[in-house]
Amino acid sequence: MEEIKKKIEELINEVKENPGTMFGILYPYILIIVVIIGLYYVANIGDVAINESPAYVPDTSVVADLQLKEARTVPPVDIFELKEPTEELVAQGKDLYTKNCASCHNETGAGGGPASVGLNPAPRNFTSPDGWINGRTVSGIYTTLEEGIEGSAMISYNFLTPKERIELAHYIRQEFMTNPPSDTDDDLTALNSLYNLSSGKELPAQIPVSAAIEILIKENSKKESELENALSSINQNQYDIEAKLFAEITYNQKLALSSLINSKNWKTSENRFFNFVMTNSTFNGFNSEIMNLSGSERNMLFNYLNRLL
Repeated sequence: MEEIKKKIEELINEVKENPGTMFGILYPYILIIVVIIGLYYVANIGDVAINESPAYVPDTSVVADLQLKEARTVPPVDIFELKEPTEELVAQGKDLYTKNCASCHNETGAGGGPASVGLNPAPRNFTSPDGWINGRTVSGIYTTLEEGIEGSAMISYNFLTPKERIELAHYIRQEFMTNPPSDTDDDLTALNSLYNLSSGKELPAQIPVSAAIEILIKENSKKESELENALSSINQNQYDIEAKLFAEITYNQKLALSSLINSKNWKTSENRFFNFVMTNSTFNGFNSEIMNLSGSERNMLFNYLNRLL
């Protein structure tokens, strides 16, 4: 025991006389600690790499507005008369293909056109029989042209007439396919019923949402201006007999004038005016006193509001 104590005292004295000796003594222990920390880090590196905070992904989606379209009539077609390819139908289809399809599907029909770069999925290879969602029949290709393919760059081609879509289908089948399948009469009957091909249809005009909003804002602005002018005129001439009469038969002048501004059908006749006012009078700003007006007072009120509005 005395020997151990003596060795410890000698070691302490040696460190005091030469402090650098301390590093040599502690070095093995420091090395062991560093190795342990390194092993711990390597064993848990997966957890270290996990980011518990959700990543911020900016919303880069763009919602496209509606396109401006004029009202048009879609002419009827007899699908049974057009079910077989003729030289004329195929020639018309070729012209349509060159103008509308070749940029993505290529002149060869195998895809890889100049506009297909970056598209995922890539545009259809018409020469391959595999992977056709709606099939390779005339009715299947017509359906694709009518509805497009969701989740791809294949849009609807419903801006083409039904006859043009049939012509395009015939060209694709004749030019790029080997032994394409044919439609049955049931297939063509179903296609005709689904898209009402034999009757044609009237397509209404379509305007962009932004343009519609702008129109509504202008209309509302015009109505607000008309309402403010009418209220101002009533206030400036509040002691006139006509203004007094209007005040007596309303519980809310602004609401009453607003209801008249929003529907001008009442202006065509005195009877129509009173029918309009007395229907739901409790909600349009008028009160029950209007029912007690004499014939001359009714006429005066009708003429007054017609001039005012």
